[in-house]
Amino acid sequence: MVKRNLLILLLFGCIGVCFGQENFMIKNGRKNTKIKFELVNNLIIVPVELNGMKLTFLVDTGVKTTVLLNLDEKDTLELNAAERIHLRGLGGEELIDAFRSRGNEFKIGNIKHPALTVYVIYDEKINFSPRLGVPVHGIIGYDFFKDFIVEINYPRKFLRLHDRLQFNKNLKRYKTVPLDFFKDKPYLKTVVTIDDKKTDATLLIDNGLSDALWLFPDDKDIKVPQKSFQDYLGLGLLGDVTGQRSKVETLEIGEFSMQNVTASFPDSLSVEGLQTYELRKGSLGSEILRRFHVIFDYGNKELHLRKNKWFAEAYNYDMSGIILEHGGFVMVETYEKSIEPIIPGSQEDNLLVMEPSFYKKFQLKPAFRIARIREGSPAERAGLQVGDEVVKVNRKNAYKMGIEDFTSLFTSEEGKLIKMEIERSGRKLNFRFRLQDPTK
Repeated sequence: MVKRNLLILLLFGCIGVCFGQENFMIKNGRKNTKIKFELVNNLIIVPVELNGMKLTFLVDTGVKTTVLLNLDEKDTLELNAAERIHLRGLGGEELIDAFRSRGNEFKIGNIKHPALTVYVIYDEKINFSPRLGVPVHGIIGYDFFKDFIVEINYPRKFLRLHDRLQFNKNLKRYKTVPLDFFKDKPYLKTVVTIDDKKTDATLLIDNGLSDALWLFPDDKDIKVPQKSFQDYLGLGLLGDVTGQRSKVETLEIGEFSMQNVTASFPDSLSVEGLQTYELRKGSLGSEILRRFHVIFDYGNKELHLRKNKWFAEAYNYDMSGIILEHGGFVMVETYEKSIEPIIPGSQEDNLLVMEPSFYKKFQLKPAFRIARIREGSPAERAGLQVGDEVVKVNRKNAYKMGIEDFTSLFTSEEGKLIKMEIERSGRKLNFRFRLQDPTK
């Protein structure tokens, strides 16, 4: 959570500098550069530097602007702020107070922007970090993608940024899909089959969305399938987003066809004001994109796709009904081996003998608590509650796991037995349930 004593220095008024339309550049004129990322719930998290401060940002094709969200309580970040503005975000129709700050030095790996415009949202309630289990201080999108040809390798967790004028990658194994742009955001044409009816659907490419598809219900083409269930869909800039979840029979992108794809249908209030592009029918998220080797070429309005090793994996929803979040830290007692010298019994032998010993060590490890439980889910029927702190899952200590491990487990196999030890009001309790596909 953003702490109350966070200090952001906002310098208002004329500062004697005119900020031009600068671009990101690769250092030393190299033709490409590689950036390793962390993949959390299908989302790409990269280390960055903003005016010399080291932060972590989400890389998101679904946003036009670079947004700063959260910092630690001791951090002081100096930003050049020119004006107060309002932003609209997923989760409702209200506007968010923000600052537009110009002329900031921004670095990602070996690329640098000397004068980037950053939008600062100062609101303690907007915090994606607990749900991801890793710190996320901001989001970067179009500013990043427009200056390079961007290659994403999801299995190996790296981005490769190519200078446009020196790009020479062999694309024979890729299939090219044309892109459309509206207000600097990329869209592509797809075909979805819902309850045996095929429908053309223009979708925003949003790799900042961890789901496969979000489709906006209407009175004509996009209707919620008969087999669906009500659920919490995610956290937007204006709060929780709710709606229906289901599956579509097929999703077609160019020559690629995917079957039984998970799809979410957000409530109308959650997307109010976001359908500014009249052709848009929803969003295509990273649960789709992660199954491809992806190359974005904004300059030529092209997307190049090639199947990777994850392409054939089944599309599954969470089958536990549990949404976890990072809930602070827990003190863990561990023992580590130490090799200490001892003197042998014989005084004539002055050689030292090394004998192992152990010493106690205390470490802070991440703690996870239940943030939400889906109504009617296996977890709710078993008696688990919001606020329960997870101690063990299937005999494994929760502090040794990450959000990705929980997600993988809870989407793994229908009928799988889950044993959970939790702490509630100072008491240790044990629960067990079996995963159940909510779409059946």
